[in-house]
Amino acid sequence: MSTPVAGALICLCLVTPAFVVLQRYRTKPPPAEKPSAEKPRACKRYGSSPQPSIETRRWIRLPNAWKIWQFFQAKQWRVVGSVDSLYVHPIKSCRAVRVEEAEVLSTGLKYDRSFTFAEFYDEDSLVGSTGWNFITQRKYGQLANICVEIWVPDSESNDHFSDQPNVLSEGVLRVQYPVLDSGNTAFKTFEIPYNPTNDQISEMGYTLESLTIWKDRVDALLIASTTGVNPPGWIKDIKAYIGGSKPLALFRVAAGHEREVFRNAPRREQLGYQSVVGFVDAYPLHILGLSSVADVDQRLADVSPAFEESTALRFRANVYFDGPEAYAEDSWKNIRIGQSIYHVACRTTRCELPNTDQWTGEKHRDQQPSKLIKSYRSIDEGAVGKACMGMQMVPAAQMGIIKVGDKIRVRETTDEHKYIKQ
Repeated sequence: MSTPVAGALICLCLVTPAFVVLQRYRTKPPPAEKPSAEKPRACKRYGSSPQPSIETRRWIRLPNAWKIWQFFQAKQWRVVGSVDSLYVHPIKSCRAVRVEEAEVLSTGLKYDRSFTFAEFYDEDSLVGSTGWNFITQRKYGQLANICVEIWVPDSESNDHFSDQPNVLSEGVLRVQYPVLDSGNTAFKTFEIPYNPTNDQISEMGYTLESLTIWKDRVDALLIASTTGVNPPGWIKDIKAYIGGSKPLALFRVAAGHEREVFRNAPRREQLGYQSVVGFVDAYPLHILGLSSVADVDQRLADVSPAFEESTALRFRANVYFDGPEAYAEDSWKNIRIGQSIYHVACRTTRCELPNTDQWTGEKHRDQQPSKLIKSYRSIDEGAVGKACMGMQMVPAAQMGIIKVGDKIRVRETTDEHKYIKQ
């Protein structure tokens, strides 16, 4: 190939790597939320409500351009895309919070799945372990309608002092939940400290109790339960709202009682620490490409025309990225986002949770999009019959920052990802 021709092809890859088709899917607006009350003392709001619509992209590659670009970038950190949006889910299975940047900890994004609701199973229960067991939208879709605001200490606030309770607890969560009032939906609000100190734990009567998450049994901080003495009204309200018949509680991850992750995660010898998680299902972070979401949305339009909204937020990922073709993330092994490195541990196997509408809590009557995804994305021999969508990640360092707009670079790929079951 002549030098001018080769140069032209390289320029073609650099300047016009793809044509982009933008697709905006209509979504049902979220339920009207009660205006937030006066802000918590010494705090400012972190993040915002999730977007009711999300733009997905279908990338149409120029012939051979991507392969040529990969050839010249081989063995290097090659740019493949950028972070489109970031989400944390402070209370597991409740409404997400969209943020512009986030701290990355050994457990994942700060604030993500720090709390969870749980039900109590007695010894005569046929399902679940005896004692407190976590719950999710898999059983209670109504959890999607419980909205969370994160309020963090504001050093510029006039009432910001080092001994101010909201400062000591690293801020507060303000939780808004629906209640039925004479057949109409109203909203109530309560606040809890995000990370209570030992003195606050003692003062508020929080206790360490055993909690089951999948096959793990951990000690966690019991914030409130319907079985307690004089339980707060909000825990009784939420139990009535979701319709549970068993005692209900809210738990927080207790420092020093995180769950160690092995299976597909790198080992201590490689990382310098063993990966840990709080109340996430399996691994610290979940990443998903918008081109992959767009592919699902397009296929879904053929099999379920009435399904008008994008499915993106139903997958409840932490990192949504823009750039490469659909499912490019399937082969990633070692990537860098901004200045931080991540090990891509395995594919994300999907349960039935994406069938829940994140704005209404209603489950799709035809089990979509799970049925569709399972029909063509059961691709992992370690999870036969399970649909795969997105990837699970472990941070290489125990501290970092991730921002919307950060470039995503890939250094190593693999065709050997194989899911290891719990």
